[in-house]
Amino acid sequence: MLSKLRKLLYILIDQENQRPVVYFEYFISTLIILNAITAGIMLSQNSPALELFDSFCIIIFSFEILVRYVASPSAKKFFKDPIQIFDILIIASCLIPESFISNNSMLMCLRVIRLLRITRFISLNREMSTIIRVLLRSIISLYRIMALFLVFTYVFSVIGMSLFRIPEVDHNHALTAAYIEFEKESNNYFVGEHIDPFGSISESMFSLLKVVSGDDWCNFRNNLILASQKGVIAAPCWVVTFYFTFWFIFGAYLLLNLVVGAILQNYEDLYNRINNRRAAEEREQQINTKVKELVSELLKTVDDGKLTEDEKQLLLEKAMDIAKR
Repeated sequence: MLSKLRKLLYILIDQENQRPVVYFEYFISTLIILNAITAGIMLSQNSPALELFDSFCIIIFSFEILVRYVASPSAKKFFKDPIQIFDILIIASCLIPESFISNNSMLMCLRVIRLLRITRFISLNREMSTIIRVLLRSIISLYRIMALFLVFTYVFSVIGMSLFRIPEVDHNHALTAAYIEFEKESNNYFVGEHIDPFGSISESMFSLLKVVSGDDWCNFRNNLILASQKGVIAAPCWVVTFYFTFWFIFGAYLLLNLVVGAILQNYEDLYNRINNRRAAEEREQQINTKVKELVSELLKTVDDGKLTEDEKQLLLEKAMDIAKR
């Protein structure tokens, strides 16, 4: 039984490229797409046939991971690949019976994780998997830039909270009239059911992220200008304009460009490494071809018995020249 399984595994493995053969990858890709369609249908209606097909897909996906493990040059290299680990975790979550989980929230979380098996299509596409590896490597290498981004976001959030926080006003407060006017003219943008964008540190940081993304930040500025004119906040109008303009330029054009530039640099480095590896493999194949031709020529001349000392020397020089290249 084990020998038959071993033979089947080696039939499905491309020994030269150390990965499953192309037709097996096409089969798995088709199965992932069909499983994605059936998983969507199963969310709205239950069917024994669809559940049986889903179980069949899980078995095939588990077998496919086994094939990729056998095809890998070493176990260390296999488990160092984040995409392989992601696939293993997704399939492992699919093998957990739902009857083992009594908590409804945990059960819903498990079902959401199972739906992520659709993303395994990425690992089978070489270009997509390369992009995912670039993103993962960028996230790991960009922790300094992300930490810098969070530090500046926090600092500006504290400044914005101290300058632009809308005060809580009761009927006995001196700002009651100005506050009521601001409430009417701003259409309850910061008050009533709406959340003050600078009412807390968390809301202030979220508002700054919206500014960086260019989402509705002009309304923040315009309503704070109105609040300044009505005397609801102490910050003057020019401070409001300068704050938002400076943060938008600094955050959107400097900090985010640092992140994008680092990702592009990692993308270029990885592709250069892949291209260099392919060029080295092609060069090695050319050298092997030339060596085989030289060996066949040597054997032919030896069999003919017409190999002189000069011809031996010439063939030796050819061999040395190929080796130097």
